Amino acid sequence: MTQKKRFFISLDGKNNIVSDIKIKTFGIQGGYIYNNRTSFYVGFYNTHGQNSRIFDNPTALPGKTDSNTVYSSFGMGFINFGCEYIFHNSKRWKLSVPVALGIGAGRHTKVSQGSILEIKRPGIVPLEIGIKANFKLTWWLWIGGGLGTRVSLNSNHQFNGPYYSFSLQFQTEAMIKKVTEVIKKHQ
Repeated sequence: MTQKKRFFISLDGKNNIVSDIKIKTFGIQGGYIYNNRTSFYVGFYNTHGQNSRIFDNPTALPGKTDSNTVYSSFGMGFINFGCEYIFHNSKRWKLSVPVALGIGAGRHTKVSQGSILEIKRPGIVPLEIGIKANFKLTWWLWIGGGLGTRVSLNSNHQFNGPYYSFSLQFQTEAMIKKVTEVIKKHQ
């Protein structure tokens, strides 16, 4: 932690599975990376979209729906505190392990015929652990992907589940340096 550090801000998104429903989580992170190996950050995340599944289907035939069908959807919003350690950093590849602990609220909504029947907003304490791989395409662009799991440390385990992500990383610092060099060269 005594070595060179750099401030960073990044946009982050994950595809989560919550109670067999795919939900997208978008967020923003900010923090410091030390010696191009270890980063500490704070992030804010919220879900987007309303994917749902059938929660209860008491009067319809199997595979059918009717006016009594009840749909269930989930969402999350939380702040997390994380650390990511890059355990392999070569010219083309970066492999890392991110770990984050958050606090926030979940949302479980039950709907029938367009009417909201019930909304529960339980507190959640998500612990996320994963692995990420990034590959350098050019001097200014990296692509990557990640896979991990989320476990709620409080009693509300319905928000447990896996997540996966795909990423594009634009090396803005390298791009700014290159533009600055070109400008100086042509002056």
